[in-house]
Amino acid sequence: MRVIKGDGCYWAVGSHSVARLPSTAVDADGALVEEASELLLSSGIDRNRDTGIYHVTVLITTKCNLACSYCFQNTEIPPAGTKGIPVRIAGTTLDDTRIGDILSFVQRQMRQYAAQELDVMLFGGEPTLHMDLCLRLLTGARRLGPVTASMISNGTLFTVADMRRLEEAGLRSVQVTFDGDAGTHDRSRITIGGHGTFDRIMRNLQAVSDHTEIAWQLRVNLTAESIDGADALIDRVSARLDPVKCAFSFALVNDPGLGYADAMAHSPALARRVGALYEHAVDAGFVVPVPSTAACMACGEVGGRSGAVVNANGTLYSCWESAGRDGMEVGTVTEGYLSEELVVSRWVACEYNARQRTDPEAERAYRDTLDALVLDSLYRRGRLGAAAAHRAAGMKTA
Repeated sequence: MRVIKGDGCYWAVGSHSVARLPSTAVDADGALVEEASELLLSSGIDRNRDTGIYHVTVLITTKCNLACSYCFQNTEIPPAGTKGIPVRIAGTTLDDTRIGDILSFVQRQMRQYAAQELDVMLFGGEPTLHMDLCLRLLTGARRLGPVTASMISNGTLFTVADMRRLEEAGLRSVQVTFDGDAGTHDRSRITIGGHGTFDRIMRNLQAVSDHTEIAWQLRVNLTAESIDGADALIDRVSARLDPVKCAFSFALVNDPGLGYADAMAHSPALARRVGALYEHAVDAGFVVPVPSTAACMACGEVGGRSGAVVNANGTLYSCWESAGRDGMEVGTVTEGYLSEELVVSRWVACEYNARQRTDPEAERAYRDTLDALVLDSLYRRGRLGAAAAHRAAGMKTA
């Protein structure tokens, strides 16, 4: 549980919920007084994750139709000033045999950990390069128990017919990324042929929204170039999509170790700027994520107790950011996990690579300032309960 200073209050942020506290709940050293601490813990604010749900992230393919220079799946980026295509992790794509192997592995894991429900994340590369495989995986997963599915996609290949079939198979939410407003996005989030993708993504989102109940998490990647257009993006999207169906989140693009040069350093001023973007999104009617201390279901527990990440070739990894990288394998779906010693030595968590290049204290201060601003904004507008309910319904915020 984290305790952060808000506007005339303190906020307690737990894995399950948040609470607004009076100033008297915190002592001069910034620690909770005993009575407040006991009340919060008894309320279940920091209760353990529901162990009845097992999570699996499946890389449908590691191939992608875009050539984003900052992608954490790149192993090399083209020299500055060139238009070359980044070198990526090895290309591999799911097939029917691997789908069967993955489902058998998941069934064993669910039995071992007494999970009755399954949470599936369709990932890539770009999963919609193979809509048929996405559908077959979800259809097969439904034989294991109730399924809730989500997807991370670039949004360029959606069709109404395909997305309706995936919705019928359990797909409930999709994360789609923008690199700022249209102009900046089209210079950054480009096809392998070098073409912009903004208008295509927007057309696809509109068409699918008109014919499904799929919820969108719109992730905006913030760089030194894209941040200035983020307000215009909020207005542009609100004019074309129903905000009630959409959650907006803003993420700093960090250097994954390849020399990406447009990243921004954590600072209080940057936190306030991003906080203002969240406030704008709330005022436009969008849902924004409520801060949480909950660990990632895939990499949050060493050894795959709560979930697993599976590459398209059936290899297990601890995190989607390490998937496909040599020396980061922790097992296979047919043989299970490697020895405990090897698994522990290779287990990494979300943003592990970028965090090697950031100042931990500056990042912590940035996160505390930003989270307090978001919570203050939601509270003032009477939107905190709605945002928390949206998170509980299964929208991804990472």
